[in-house]
Amino acid sequence: MIESLRDPVWQFVGVVLTALGVAAAFWIYWLQRQIKEIAFGLLSSRRPLAIADELSSRVTVELDGKIVGNLHLLVFGLKNSGHRAVAPADFQSPLRIQFIEGQVVSAEIASQTPSNLGAKLLISEAEVVLQPLLLNPGDQVLIQVLLSSATPTYSLDARVLDVSSFAPINAHPRLPPFFASGLPIGMVVFTIGGLGFLLFADEHLHAYVFLGVAAIIPIFGVLTRLFQDIGKSARRRINEI
Repeated sequence: MIESLRDPVWQFVGVVLTALGVAAAFWIYWLQRQIKEIAFGLLSSRRPLAIADELSSRVTVELDGKIVGNLHLLVFGLKNSGHRAVAPADFQSPLRIQFIEGQVVSAEIASQTPSNLGAKLLISEAEVVLQPLLLNPGDQVLIQVLLSSATPTYSLDARVLDVSSFAPINAHPRLPPFFASGLPIGMVVFTIGGLGFLLFADEHLHAYVFLGVAAIIPIFGVLTRLFQDIGKSARRRINEI
């Protein structure tokens, strides 16, 4: 067995395994470049008009001839944070922002990038609907909603082809747990290979290569996942105008 491990064929196998590991890393990176993703979320919620408690019973607010109270100005952000375009036909159902309680007083597109994006809204008392539209990577929409509600809460309802769920807008990067990835398997394989060459082979060069790769794997993996998450965070970021 010791003699077989010294065989150049096994040394060639070690080189091939190293090359396959590098190729797998590039393949995973290529797959990640094909991600279709949409980010959505509430950017801000504020009271456009605050009335002191001692005056609230004496003051009424009218908007377009209607008396309204407990006004909240909500700004929602929507962005194509992936690497693939989302076509209007990809929307199996339009994006609906549904409010649990209260009444929608008004809603409008606050801004859109690019300016000819063509975002359109349908408004009812309980929801705001964004009509299906073409979203190229980086395209974004800001939706401003004036809601009359004591406690503004909402839910999102939408179905988009190849998008299982919407990503959170402006989410901070979070490094996933090390053992939740496949990195430990690679570390074990290259460590065992390196120890085998170190113990049974006359030439220790391949042993050092294998052990070096085993040591680099966690560093490479952590940096890759960190940069990946930072990149996702940057793609999902949208600024309120």
